[in-house]
Amino acid sequence: MEDISILQYATRFPEIPKIPLCMRLEDQNNDDYDPKVVSLGPYHHGKPELKFVEDFKPVALQMFIHGSDKNQDFFLEKILEEIEDAKSCYYDMEDTCIDDNAFAQMMLLDACFVLNYIEFVNQWSFNYKCRTLFWHLGYGVCSLVRRDMFLLENQVPFGILKLLFNLRFGGCGFEEMLQSYCCQLFFGQLDSRNNVLMEPQPSHLFELLRRALVSGNYQHLEQSHRGFKWRKNNSSSNENRPTITCPLVFRPMMDLISKCIDQYCGNKKEDKPMVTESSDMFHSVMELKSKGVRFMPSGFGSLKAVRFTSHCYYAKLSLPCWYVSEYTRVFFRNMIAYESCPGNNSDCSLSAYIYFMKTLVISPNDAKELREKKIIFNHLGSDEQVVQVFRALKTYVHVKSNYKDVKEQIEEHCNRKSQTWIAQLLDTYFTSPWTLLALFAATSLLFLTILQTYYASPFYSHAKGS
Repeated sequence: MEDISILQYATRFPEIPKIPLCMRLEDQNNDDYDPKVVSLGPYHHGKPELKFVEDFKPVALQMFIHGSDKNQDFFLEKILEEIEDAKSCYYDMEDTCIDDNAFAQMMLLDACFVLNYIEFVNQWSFNYKCRTLFWHLGYGVCSLVRRDMFLLENQVPFGILKLLFNLRFGGCGFEEMLQSYCCQLFFGQLDSRNNVLMEPQPSHLFELLRRALVSGNYQHLEQSHRGFKWRKNNSSSNENRPTITCPLVFRPMMDLISKCIDQYCGNKKEDKPMVTESSDMFHSVMELKSKGVRFMPSGFGSLKAVRFTSHCYYAKLSLPCWYVSEYTRVFFRNMIAYESCPGNNSDCSLSAYIYFMKTLVISPNDAKELREKKIIFNHLGSDEQVVQVFRALKTYVHVKSNYKDVKEQIEEHCNRKSQTWIAQLLDTYFTSPWTLLALFAATSLLFLTILQTYYASPFYSHAKGS
C-alpha cells in the first residue's frame, strides 16, 4: 500500500463537512443542524418535509434565467464541466447513487435559489423576482430560509455560485452583491464599508459570513477633552454618547485619592498575582461594573473589536454590537461546529468570542446592562432568553489567546484596591444628580454646623474679647 503523507491526507477533508457526530449526540435539539424549509446540497436533499420549497426551485431557476439569452441547458453544461470539483466539496459523494447529471441539476437549482434569495435580501429593486418569491413562499418561509442558510451542512460550493453569476451577468458585480448581502444580514445596512475578504476564495457562503464577522472593519472610539464620544457613520448626534459618571471638577481630587490609596494600602504592581494564559478568569458584567468598568459599543463590523482601557479611577470595555434573535443560537452552533471540524485551519475566532461572552453574561442583569448600553440588541423578548442562548452554546475548545491581553488587563484593573473603592464611591454618590445634590447638601450642612458650633463656643468669645 502506498504511503500517504499527513499533508496529502489533510487535503482529503471536504470543504463542506458534516456536523461531527459527537456534537449531534450532545445536542438535545438536533434541528439546530438540520434545515426546516429548504435543502441546499446533497446532505438533506429529498427530505419529504422540505418538498414545498423544492417544488419552487424550478421557478427560481426561471427567475434567474429571465432576461438572458441563455437557456437552462447552457448553465447545466457549464456545471457539468466542473462536476468533479463540485462533488469533491462534499463528504462521501462516491458512495452515493447520484450520477453526474442529477448532481449538476441539483447544483443548478440550489445555486439559482441562493442567488435569487441574496438579491431578495439586498432588495436592489423590488422587481418581479422579489414579488414572485414573496408570493410563492410567504414571509414565514422566507424568514426560515435565512435560518437554513446559516447551516453548515446546507451549503452550495462558492465556485458554483460565482460561475453561474458570471455567466448570467457578464462577470461583474458578484463581490459587490455579496458585500451588500453580508452587511445587510448582520449590520442592517446596504453599504459595503465592511470589506469582506474574498481572497483566498471561500469554500462556501457560510465561510464568507464568518469572514464578514471576524475580518470586518470596525469604528474606533475616540477620546476628547469632554469625555468619550462614539462617532457612528459621521453623525453628530449625541444619542450614542456615553457619559462619565464623575464630573470633571472632581477628577483631580479622585486622582489624588487613588494615589494615596495605592501608596498606603500596599497596592503595588509587583504584589499583583501573575495572570497566565492558563488562568480561567470569570468576571460577569455586573461584577466588572462594581469595580469601575464601563461598557461601550465598539460598533459593528468585527467580533475581534474588544478593547479594554484602564484609567486612574475607572475603566472602559468596548465590545462589538450583536443582534440576538431566534436564529443566533443556530448560527453560532453551526459556526462552532465548522471551526471544530477536521481539516479546518481557522483561528476559531467565533468560538473564542462565544467563550469570552459566556464569562460576561451569566445573569439577566448582565444581559440588561449590555442591552442598555446598546451592545446587545435583544429581539427575543426578555433578558433571561439572552442568557439561555449563551448557556446553550458549547465551544468545545477554550481559545484563550484571542482575548489573553484583554483578560490580563481586566484582571490587573480588578486587583487594584483604589479603583474598586473609588468605583463604589462613584456608583454610590455620582450616578444621578439627586445623589450628587444630596451629597452636596449634606456636606454644606456639615460645614455650616461646624461654623455654628465654632462661633457659639467660648473659644470664639475669648478670641473676640482679646
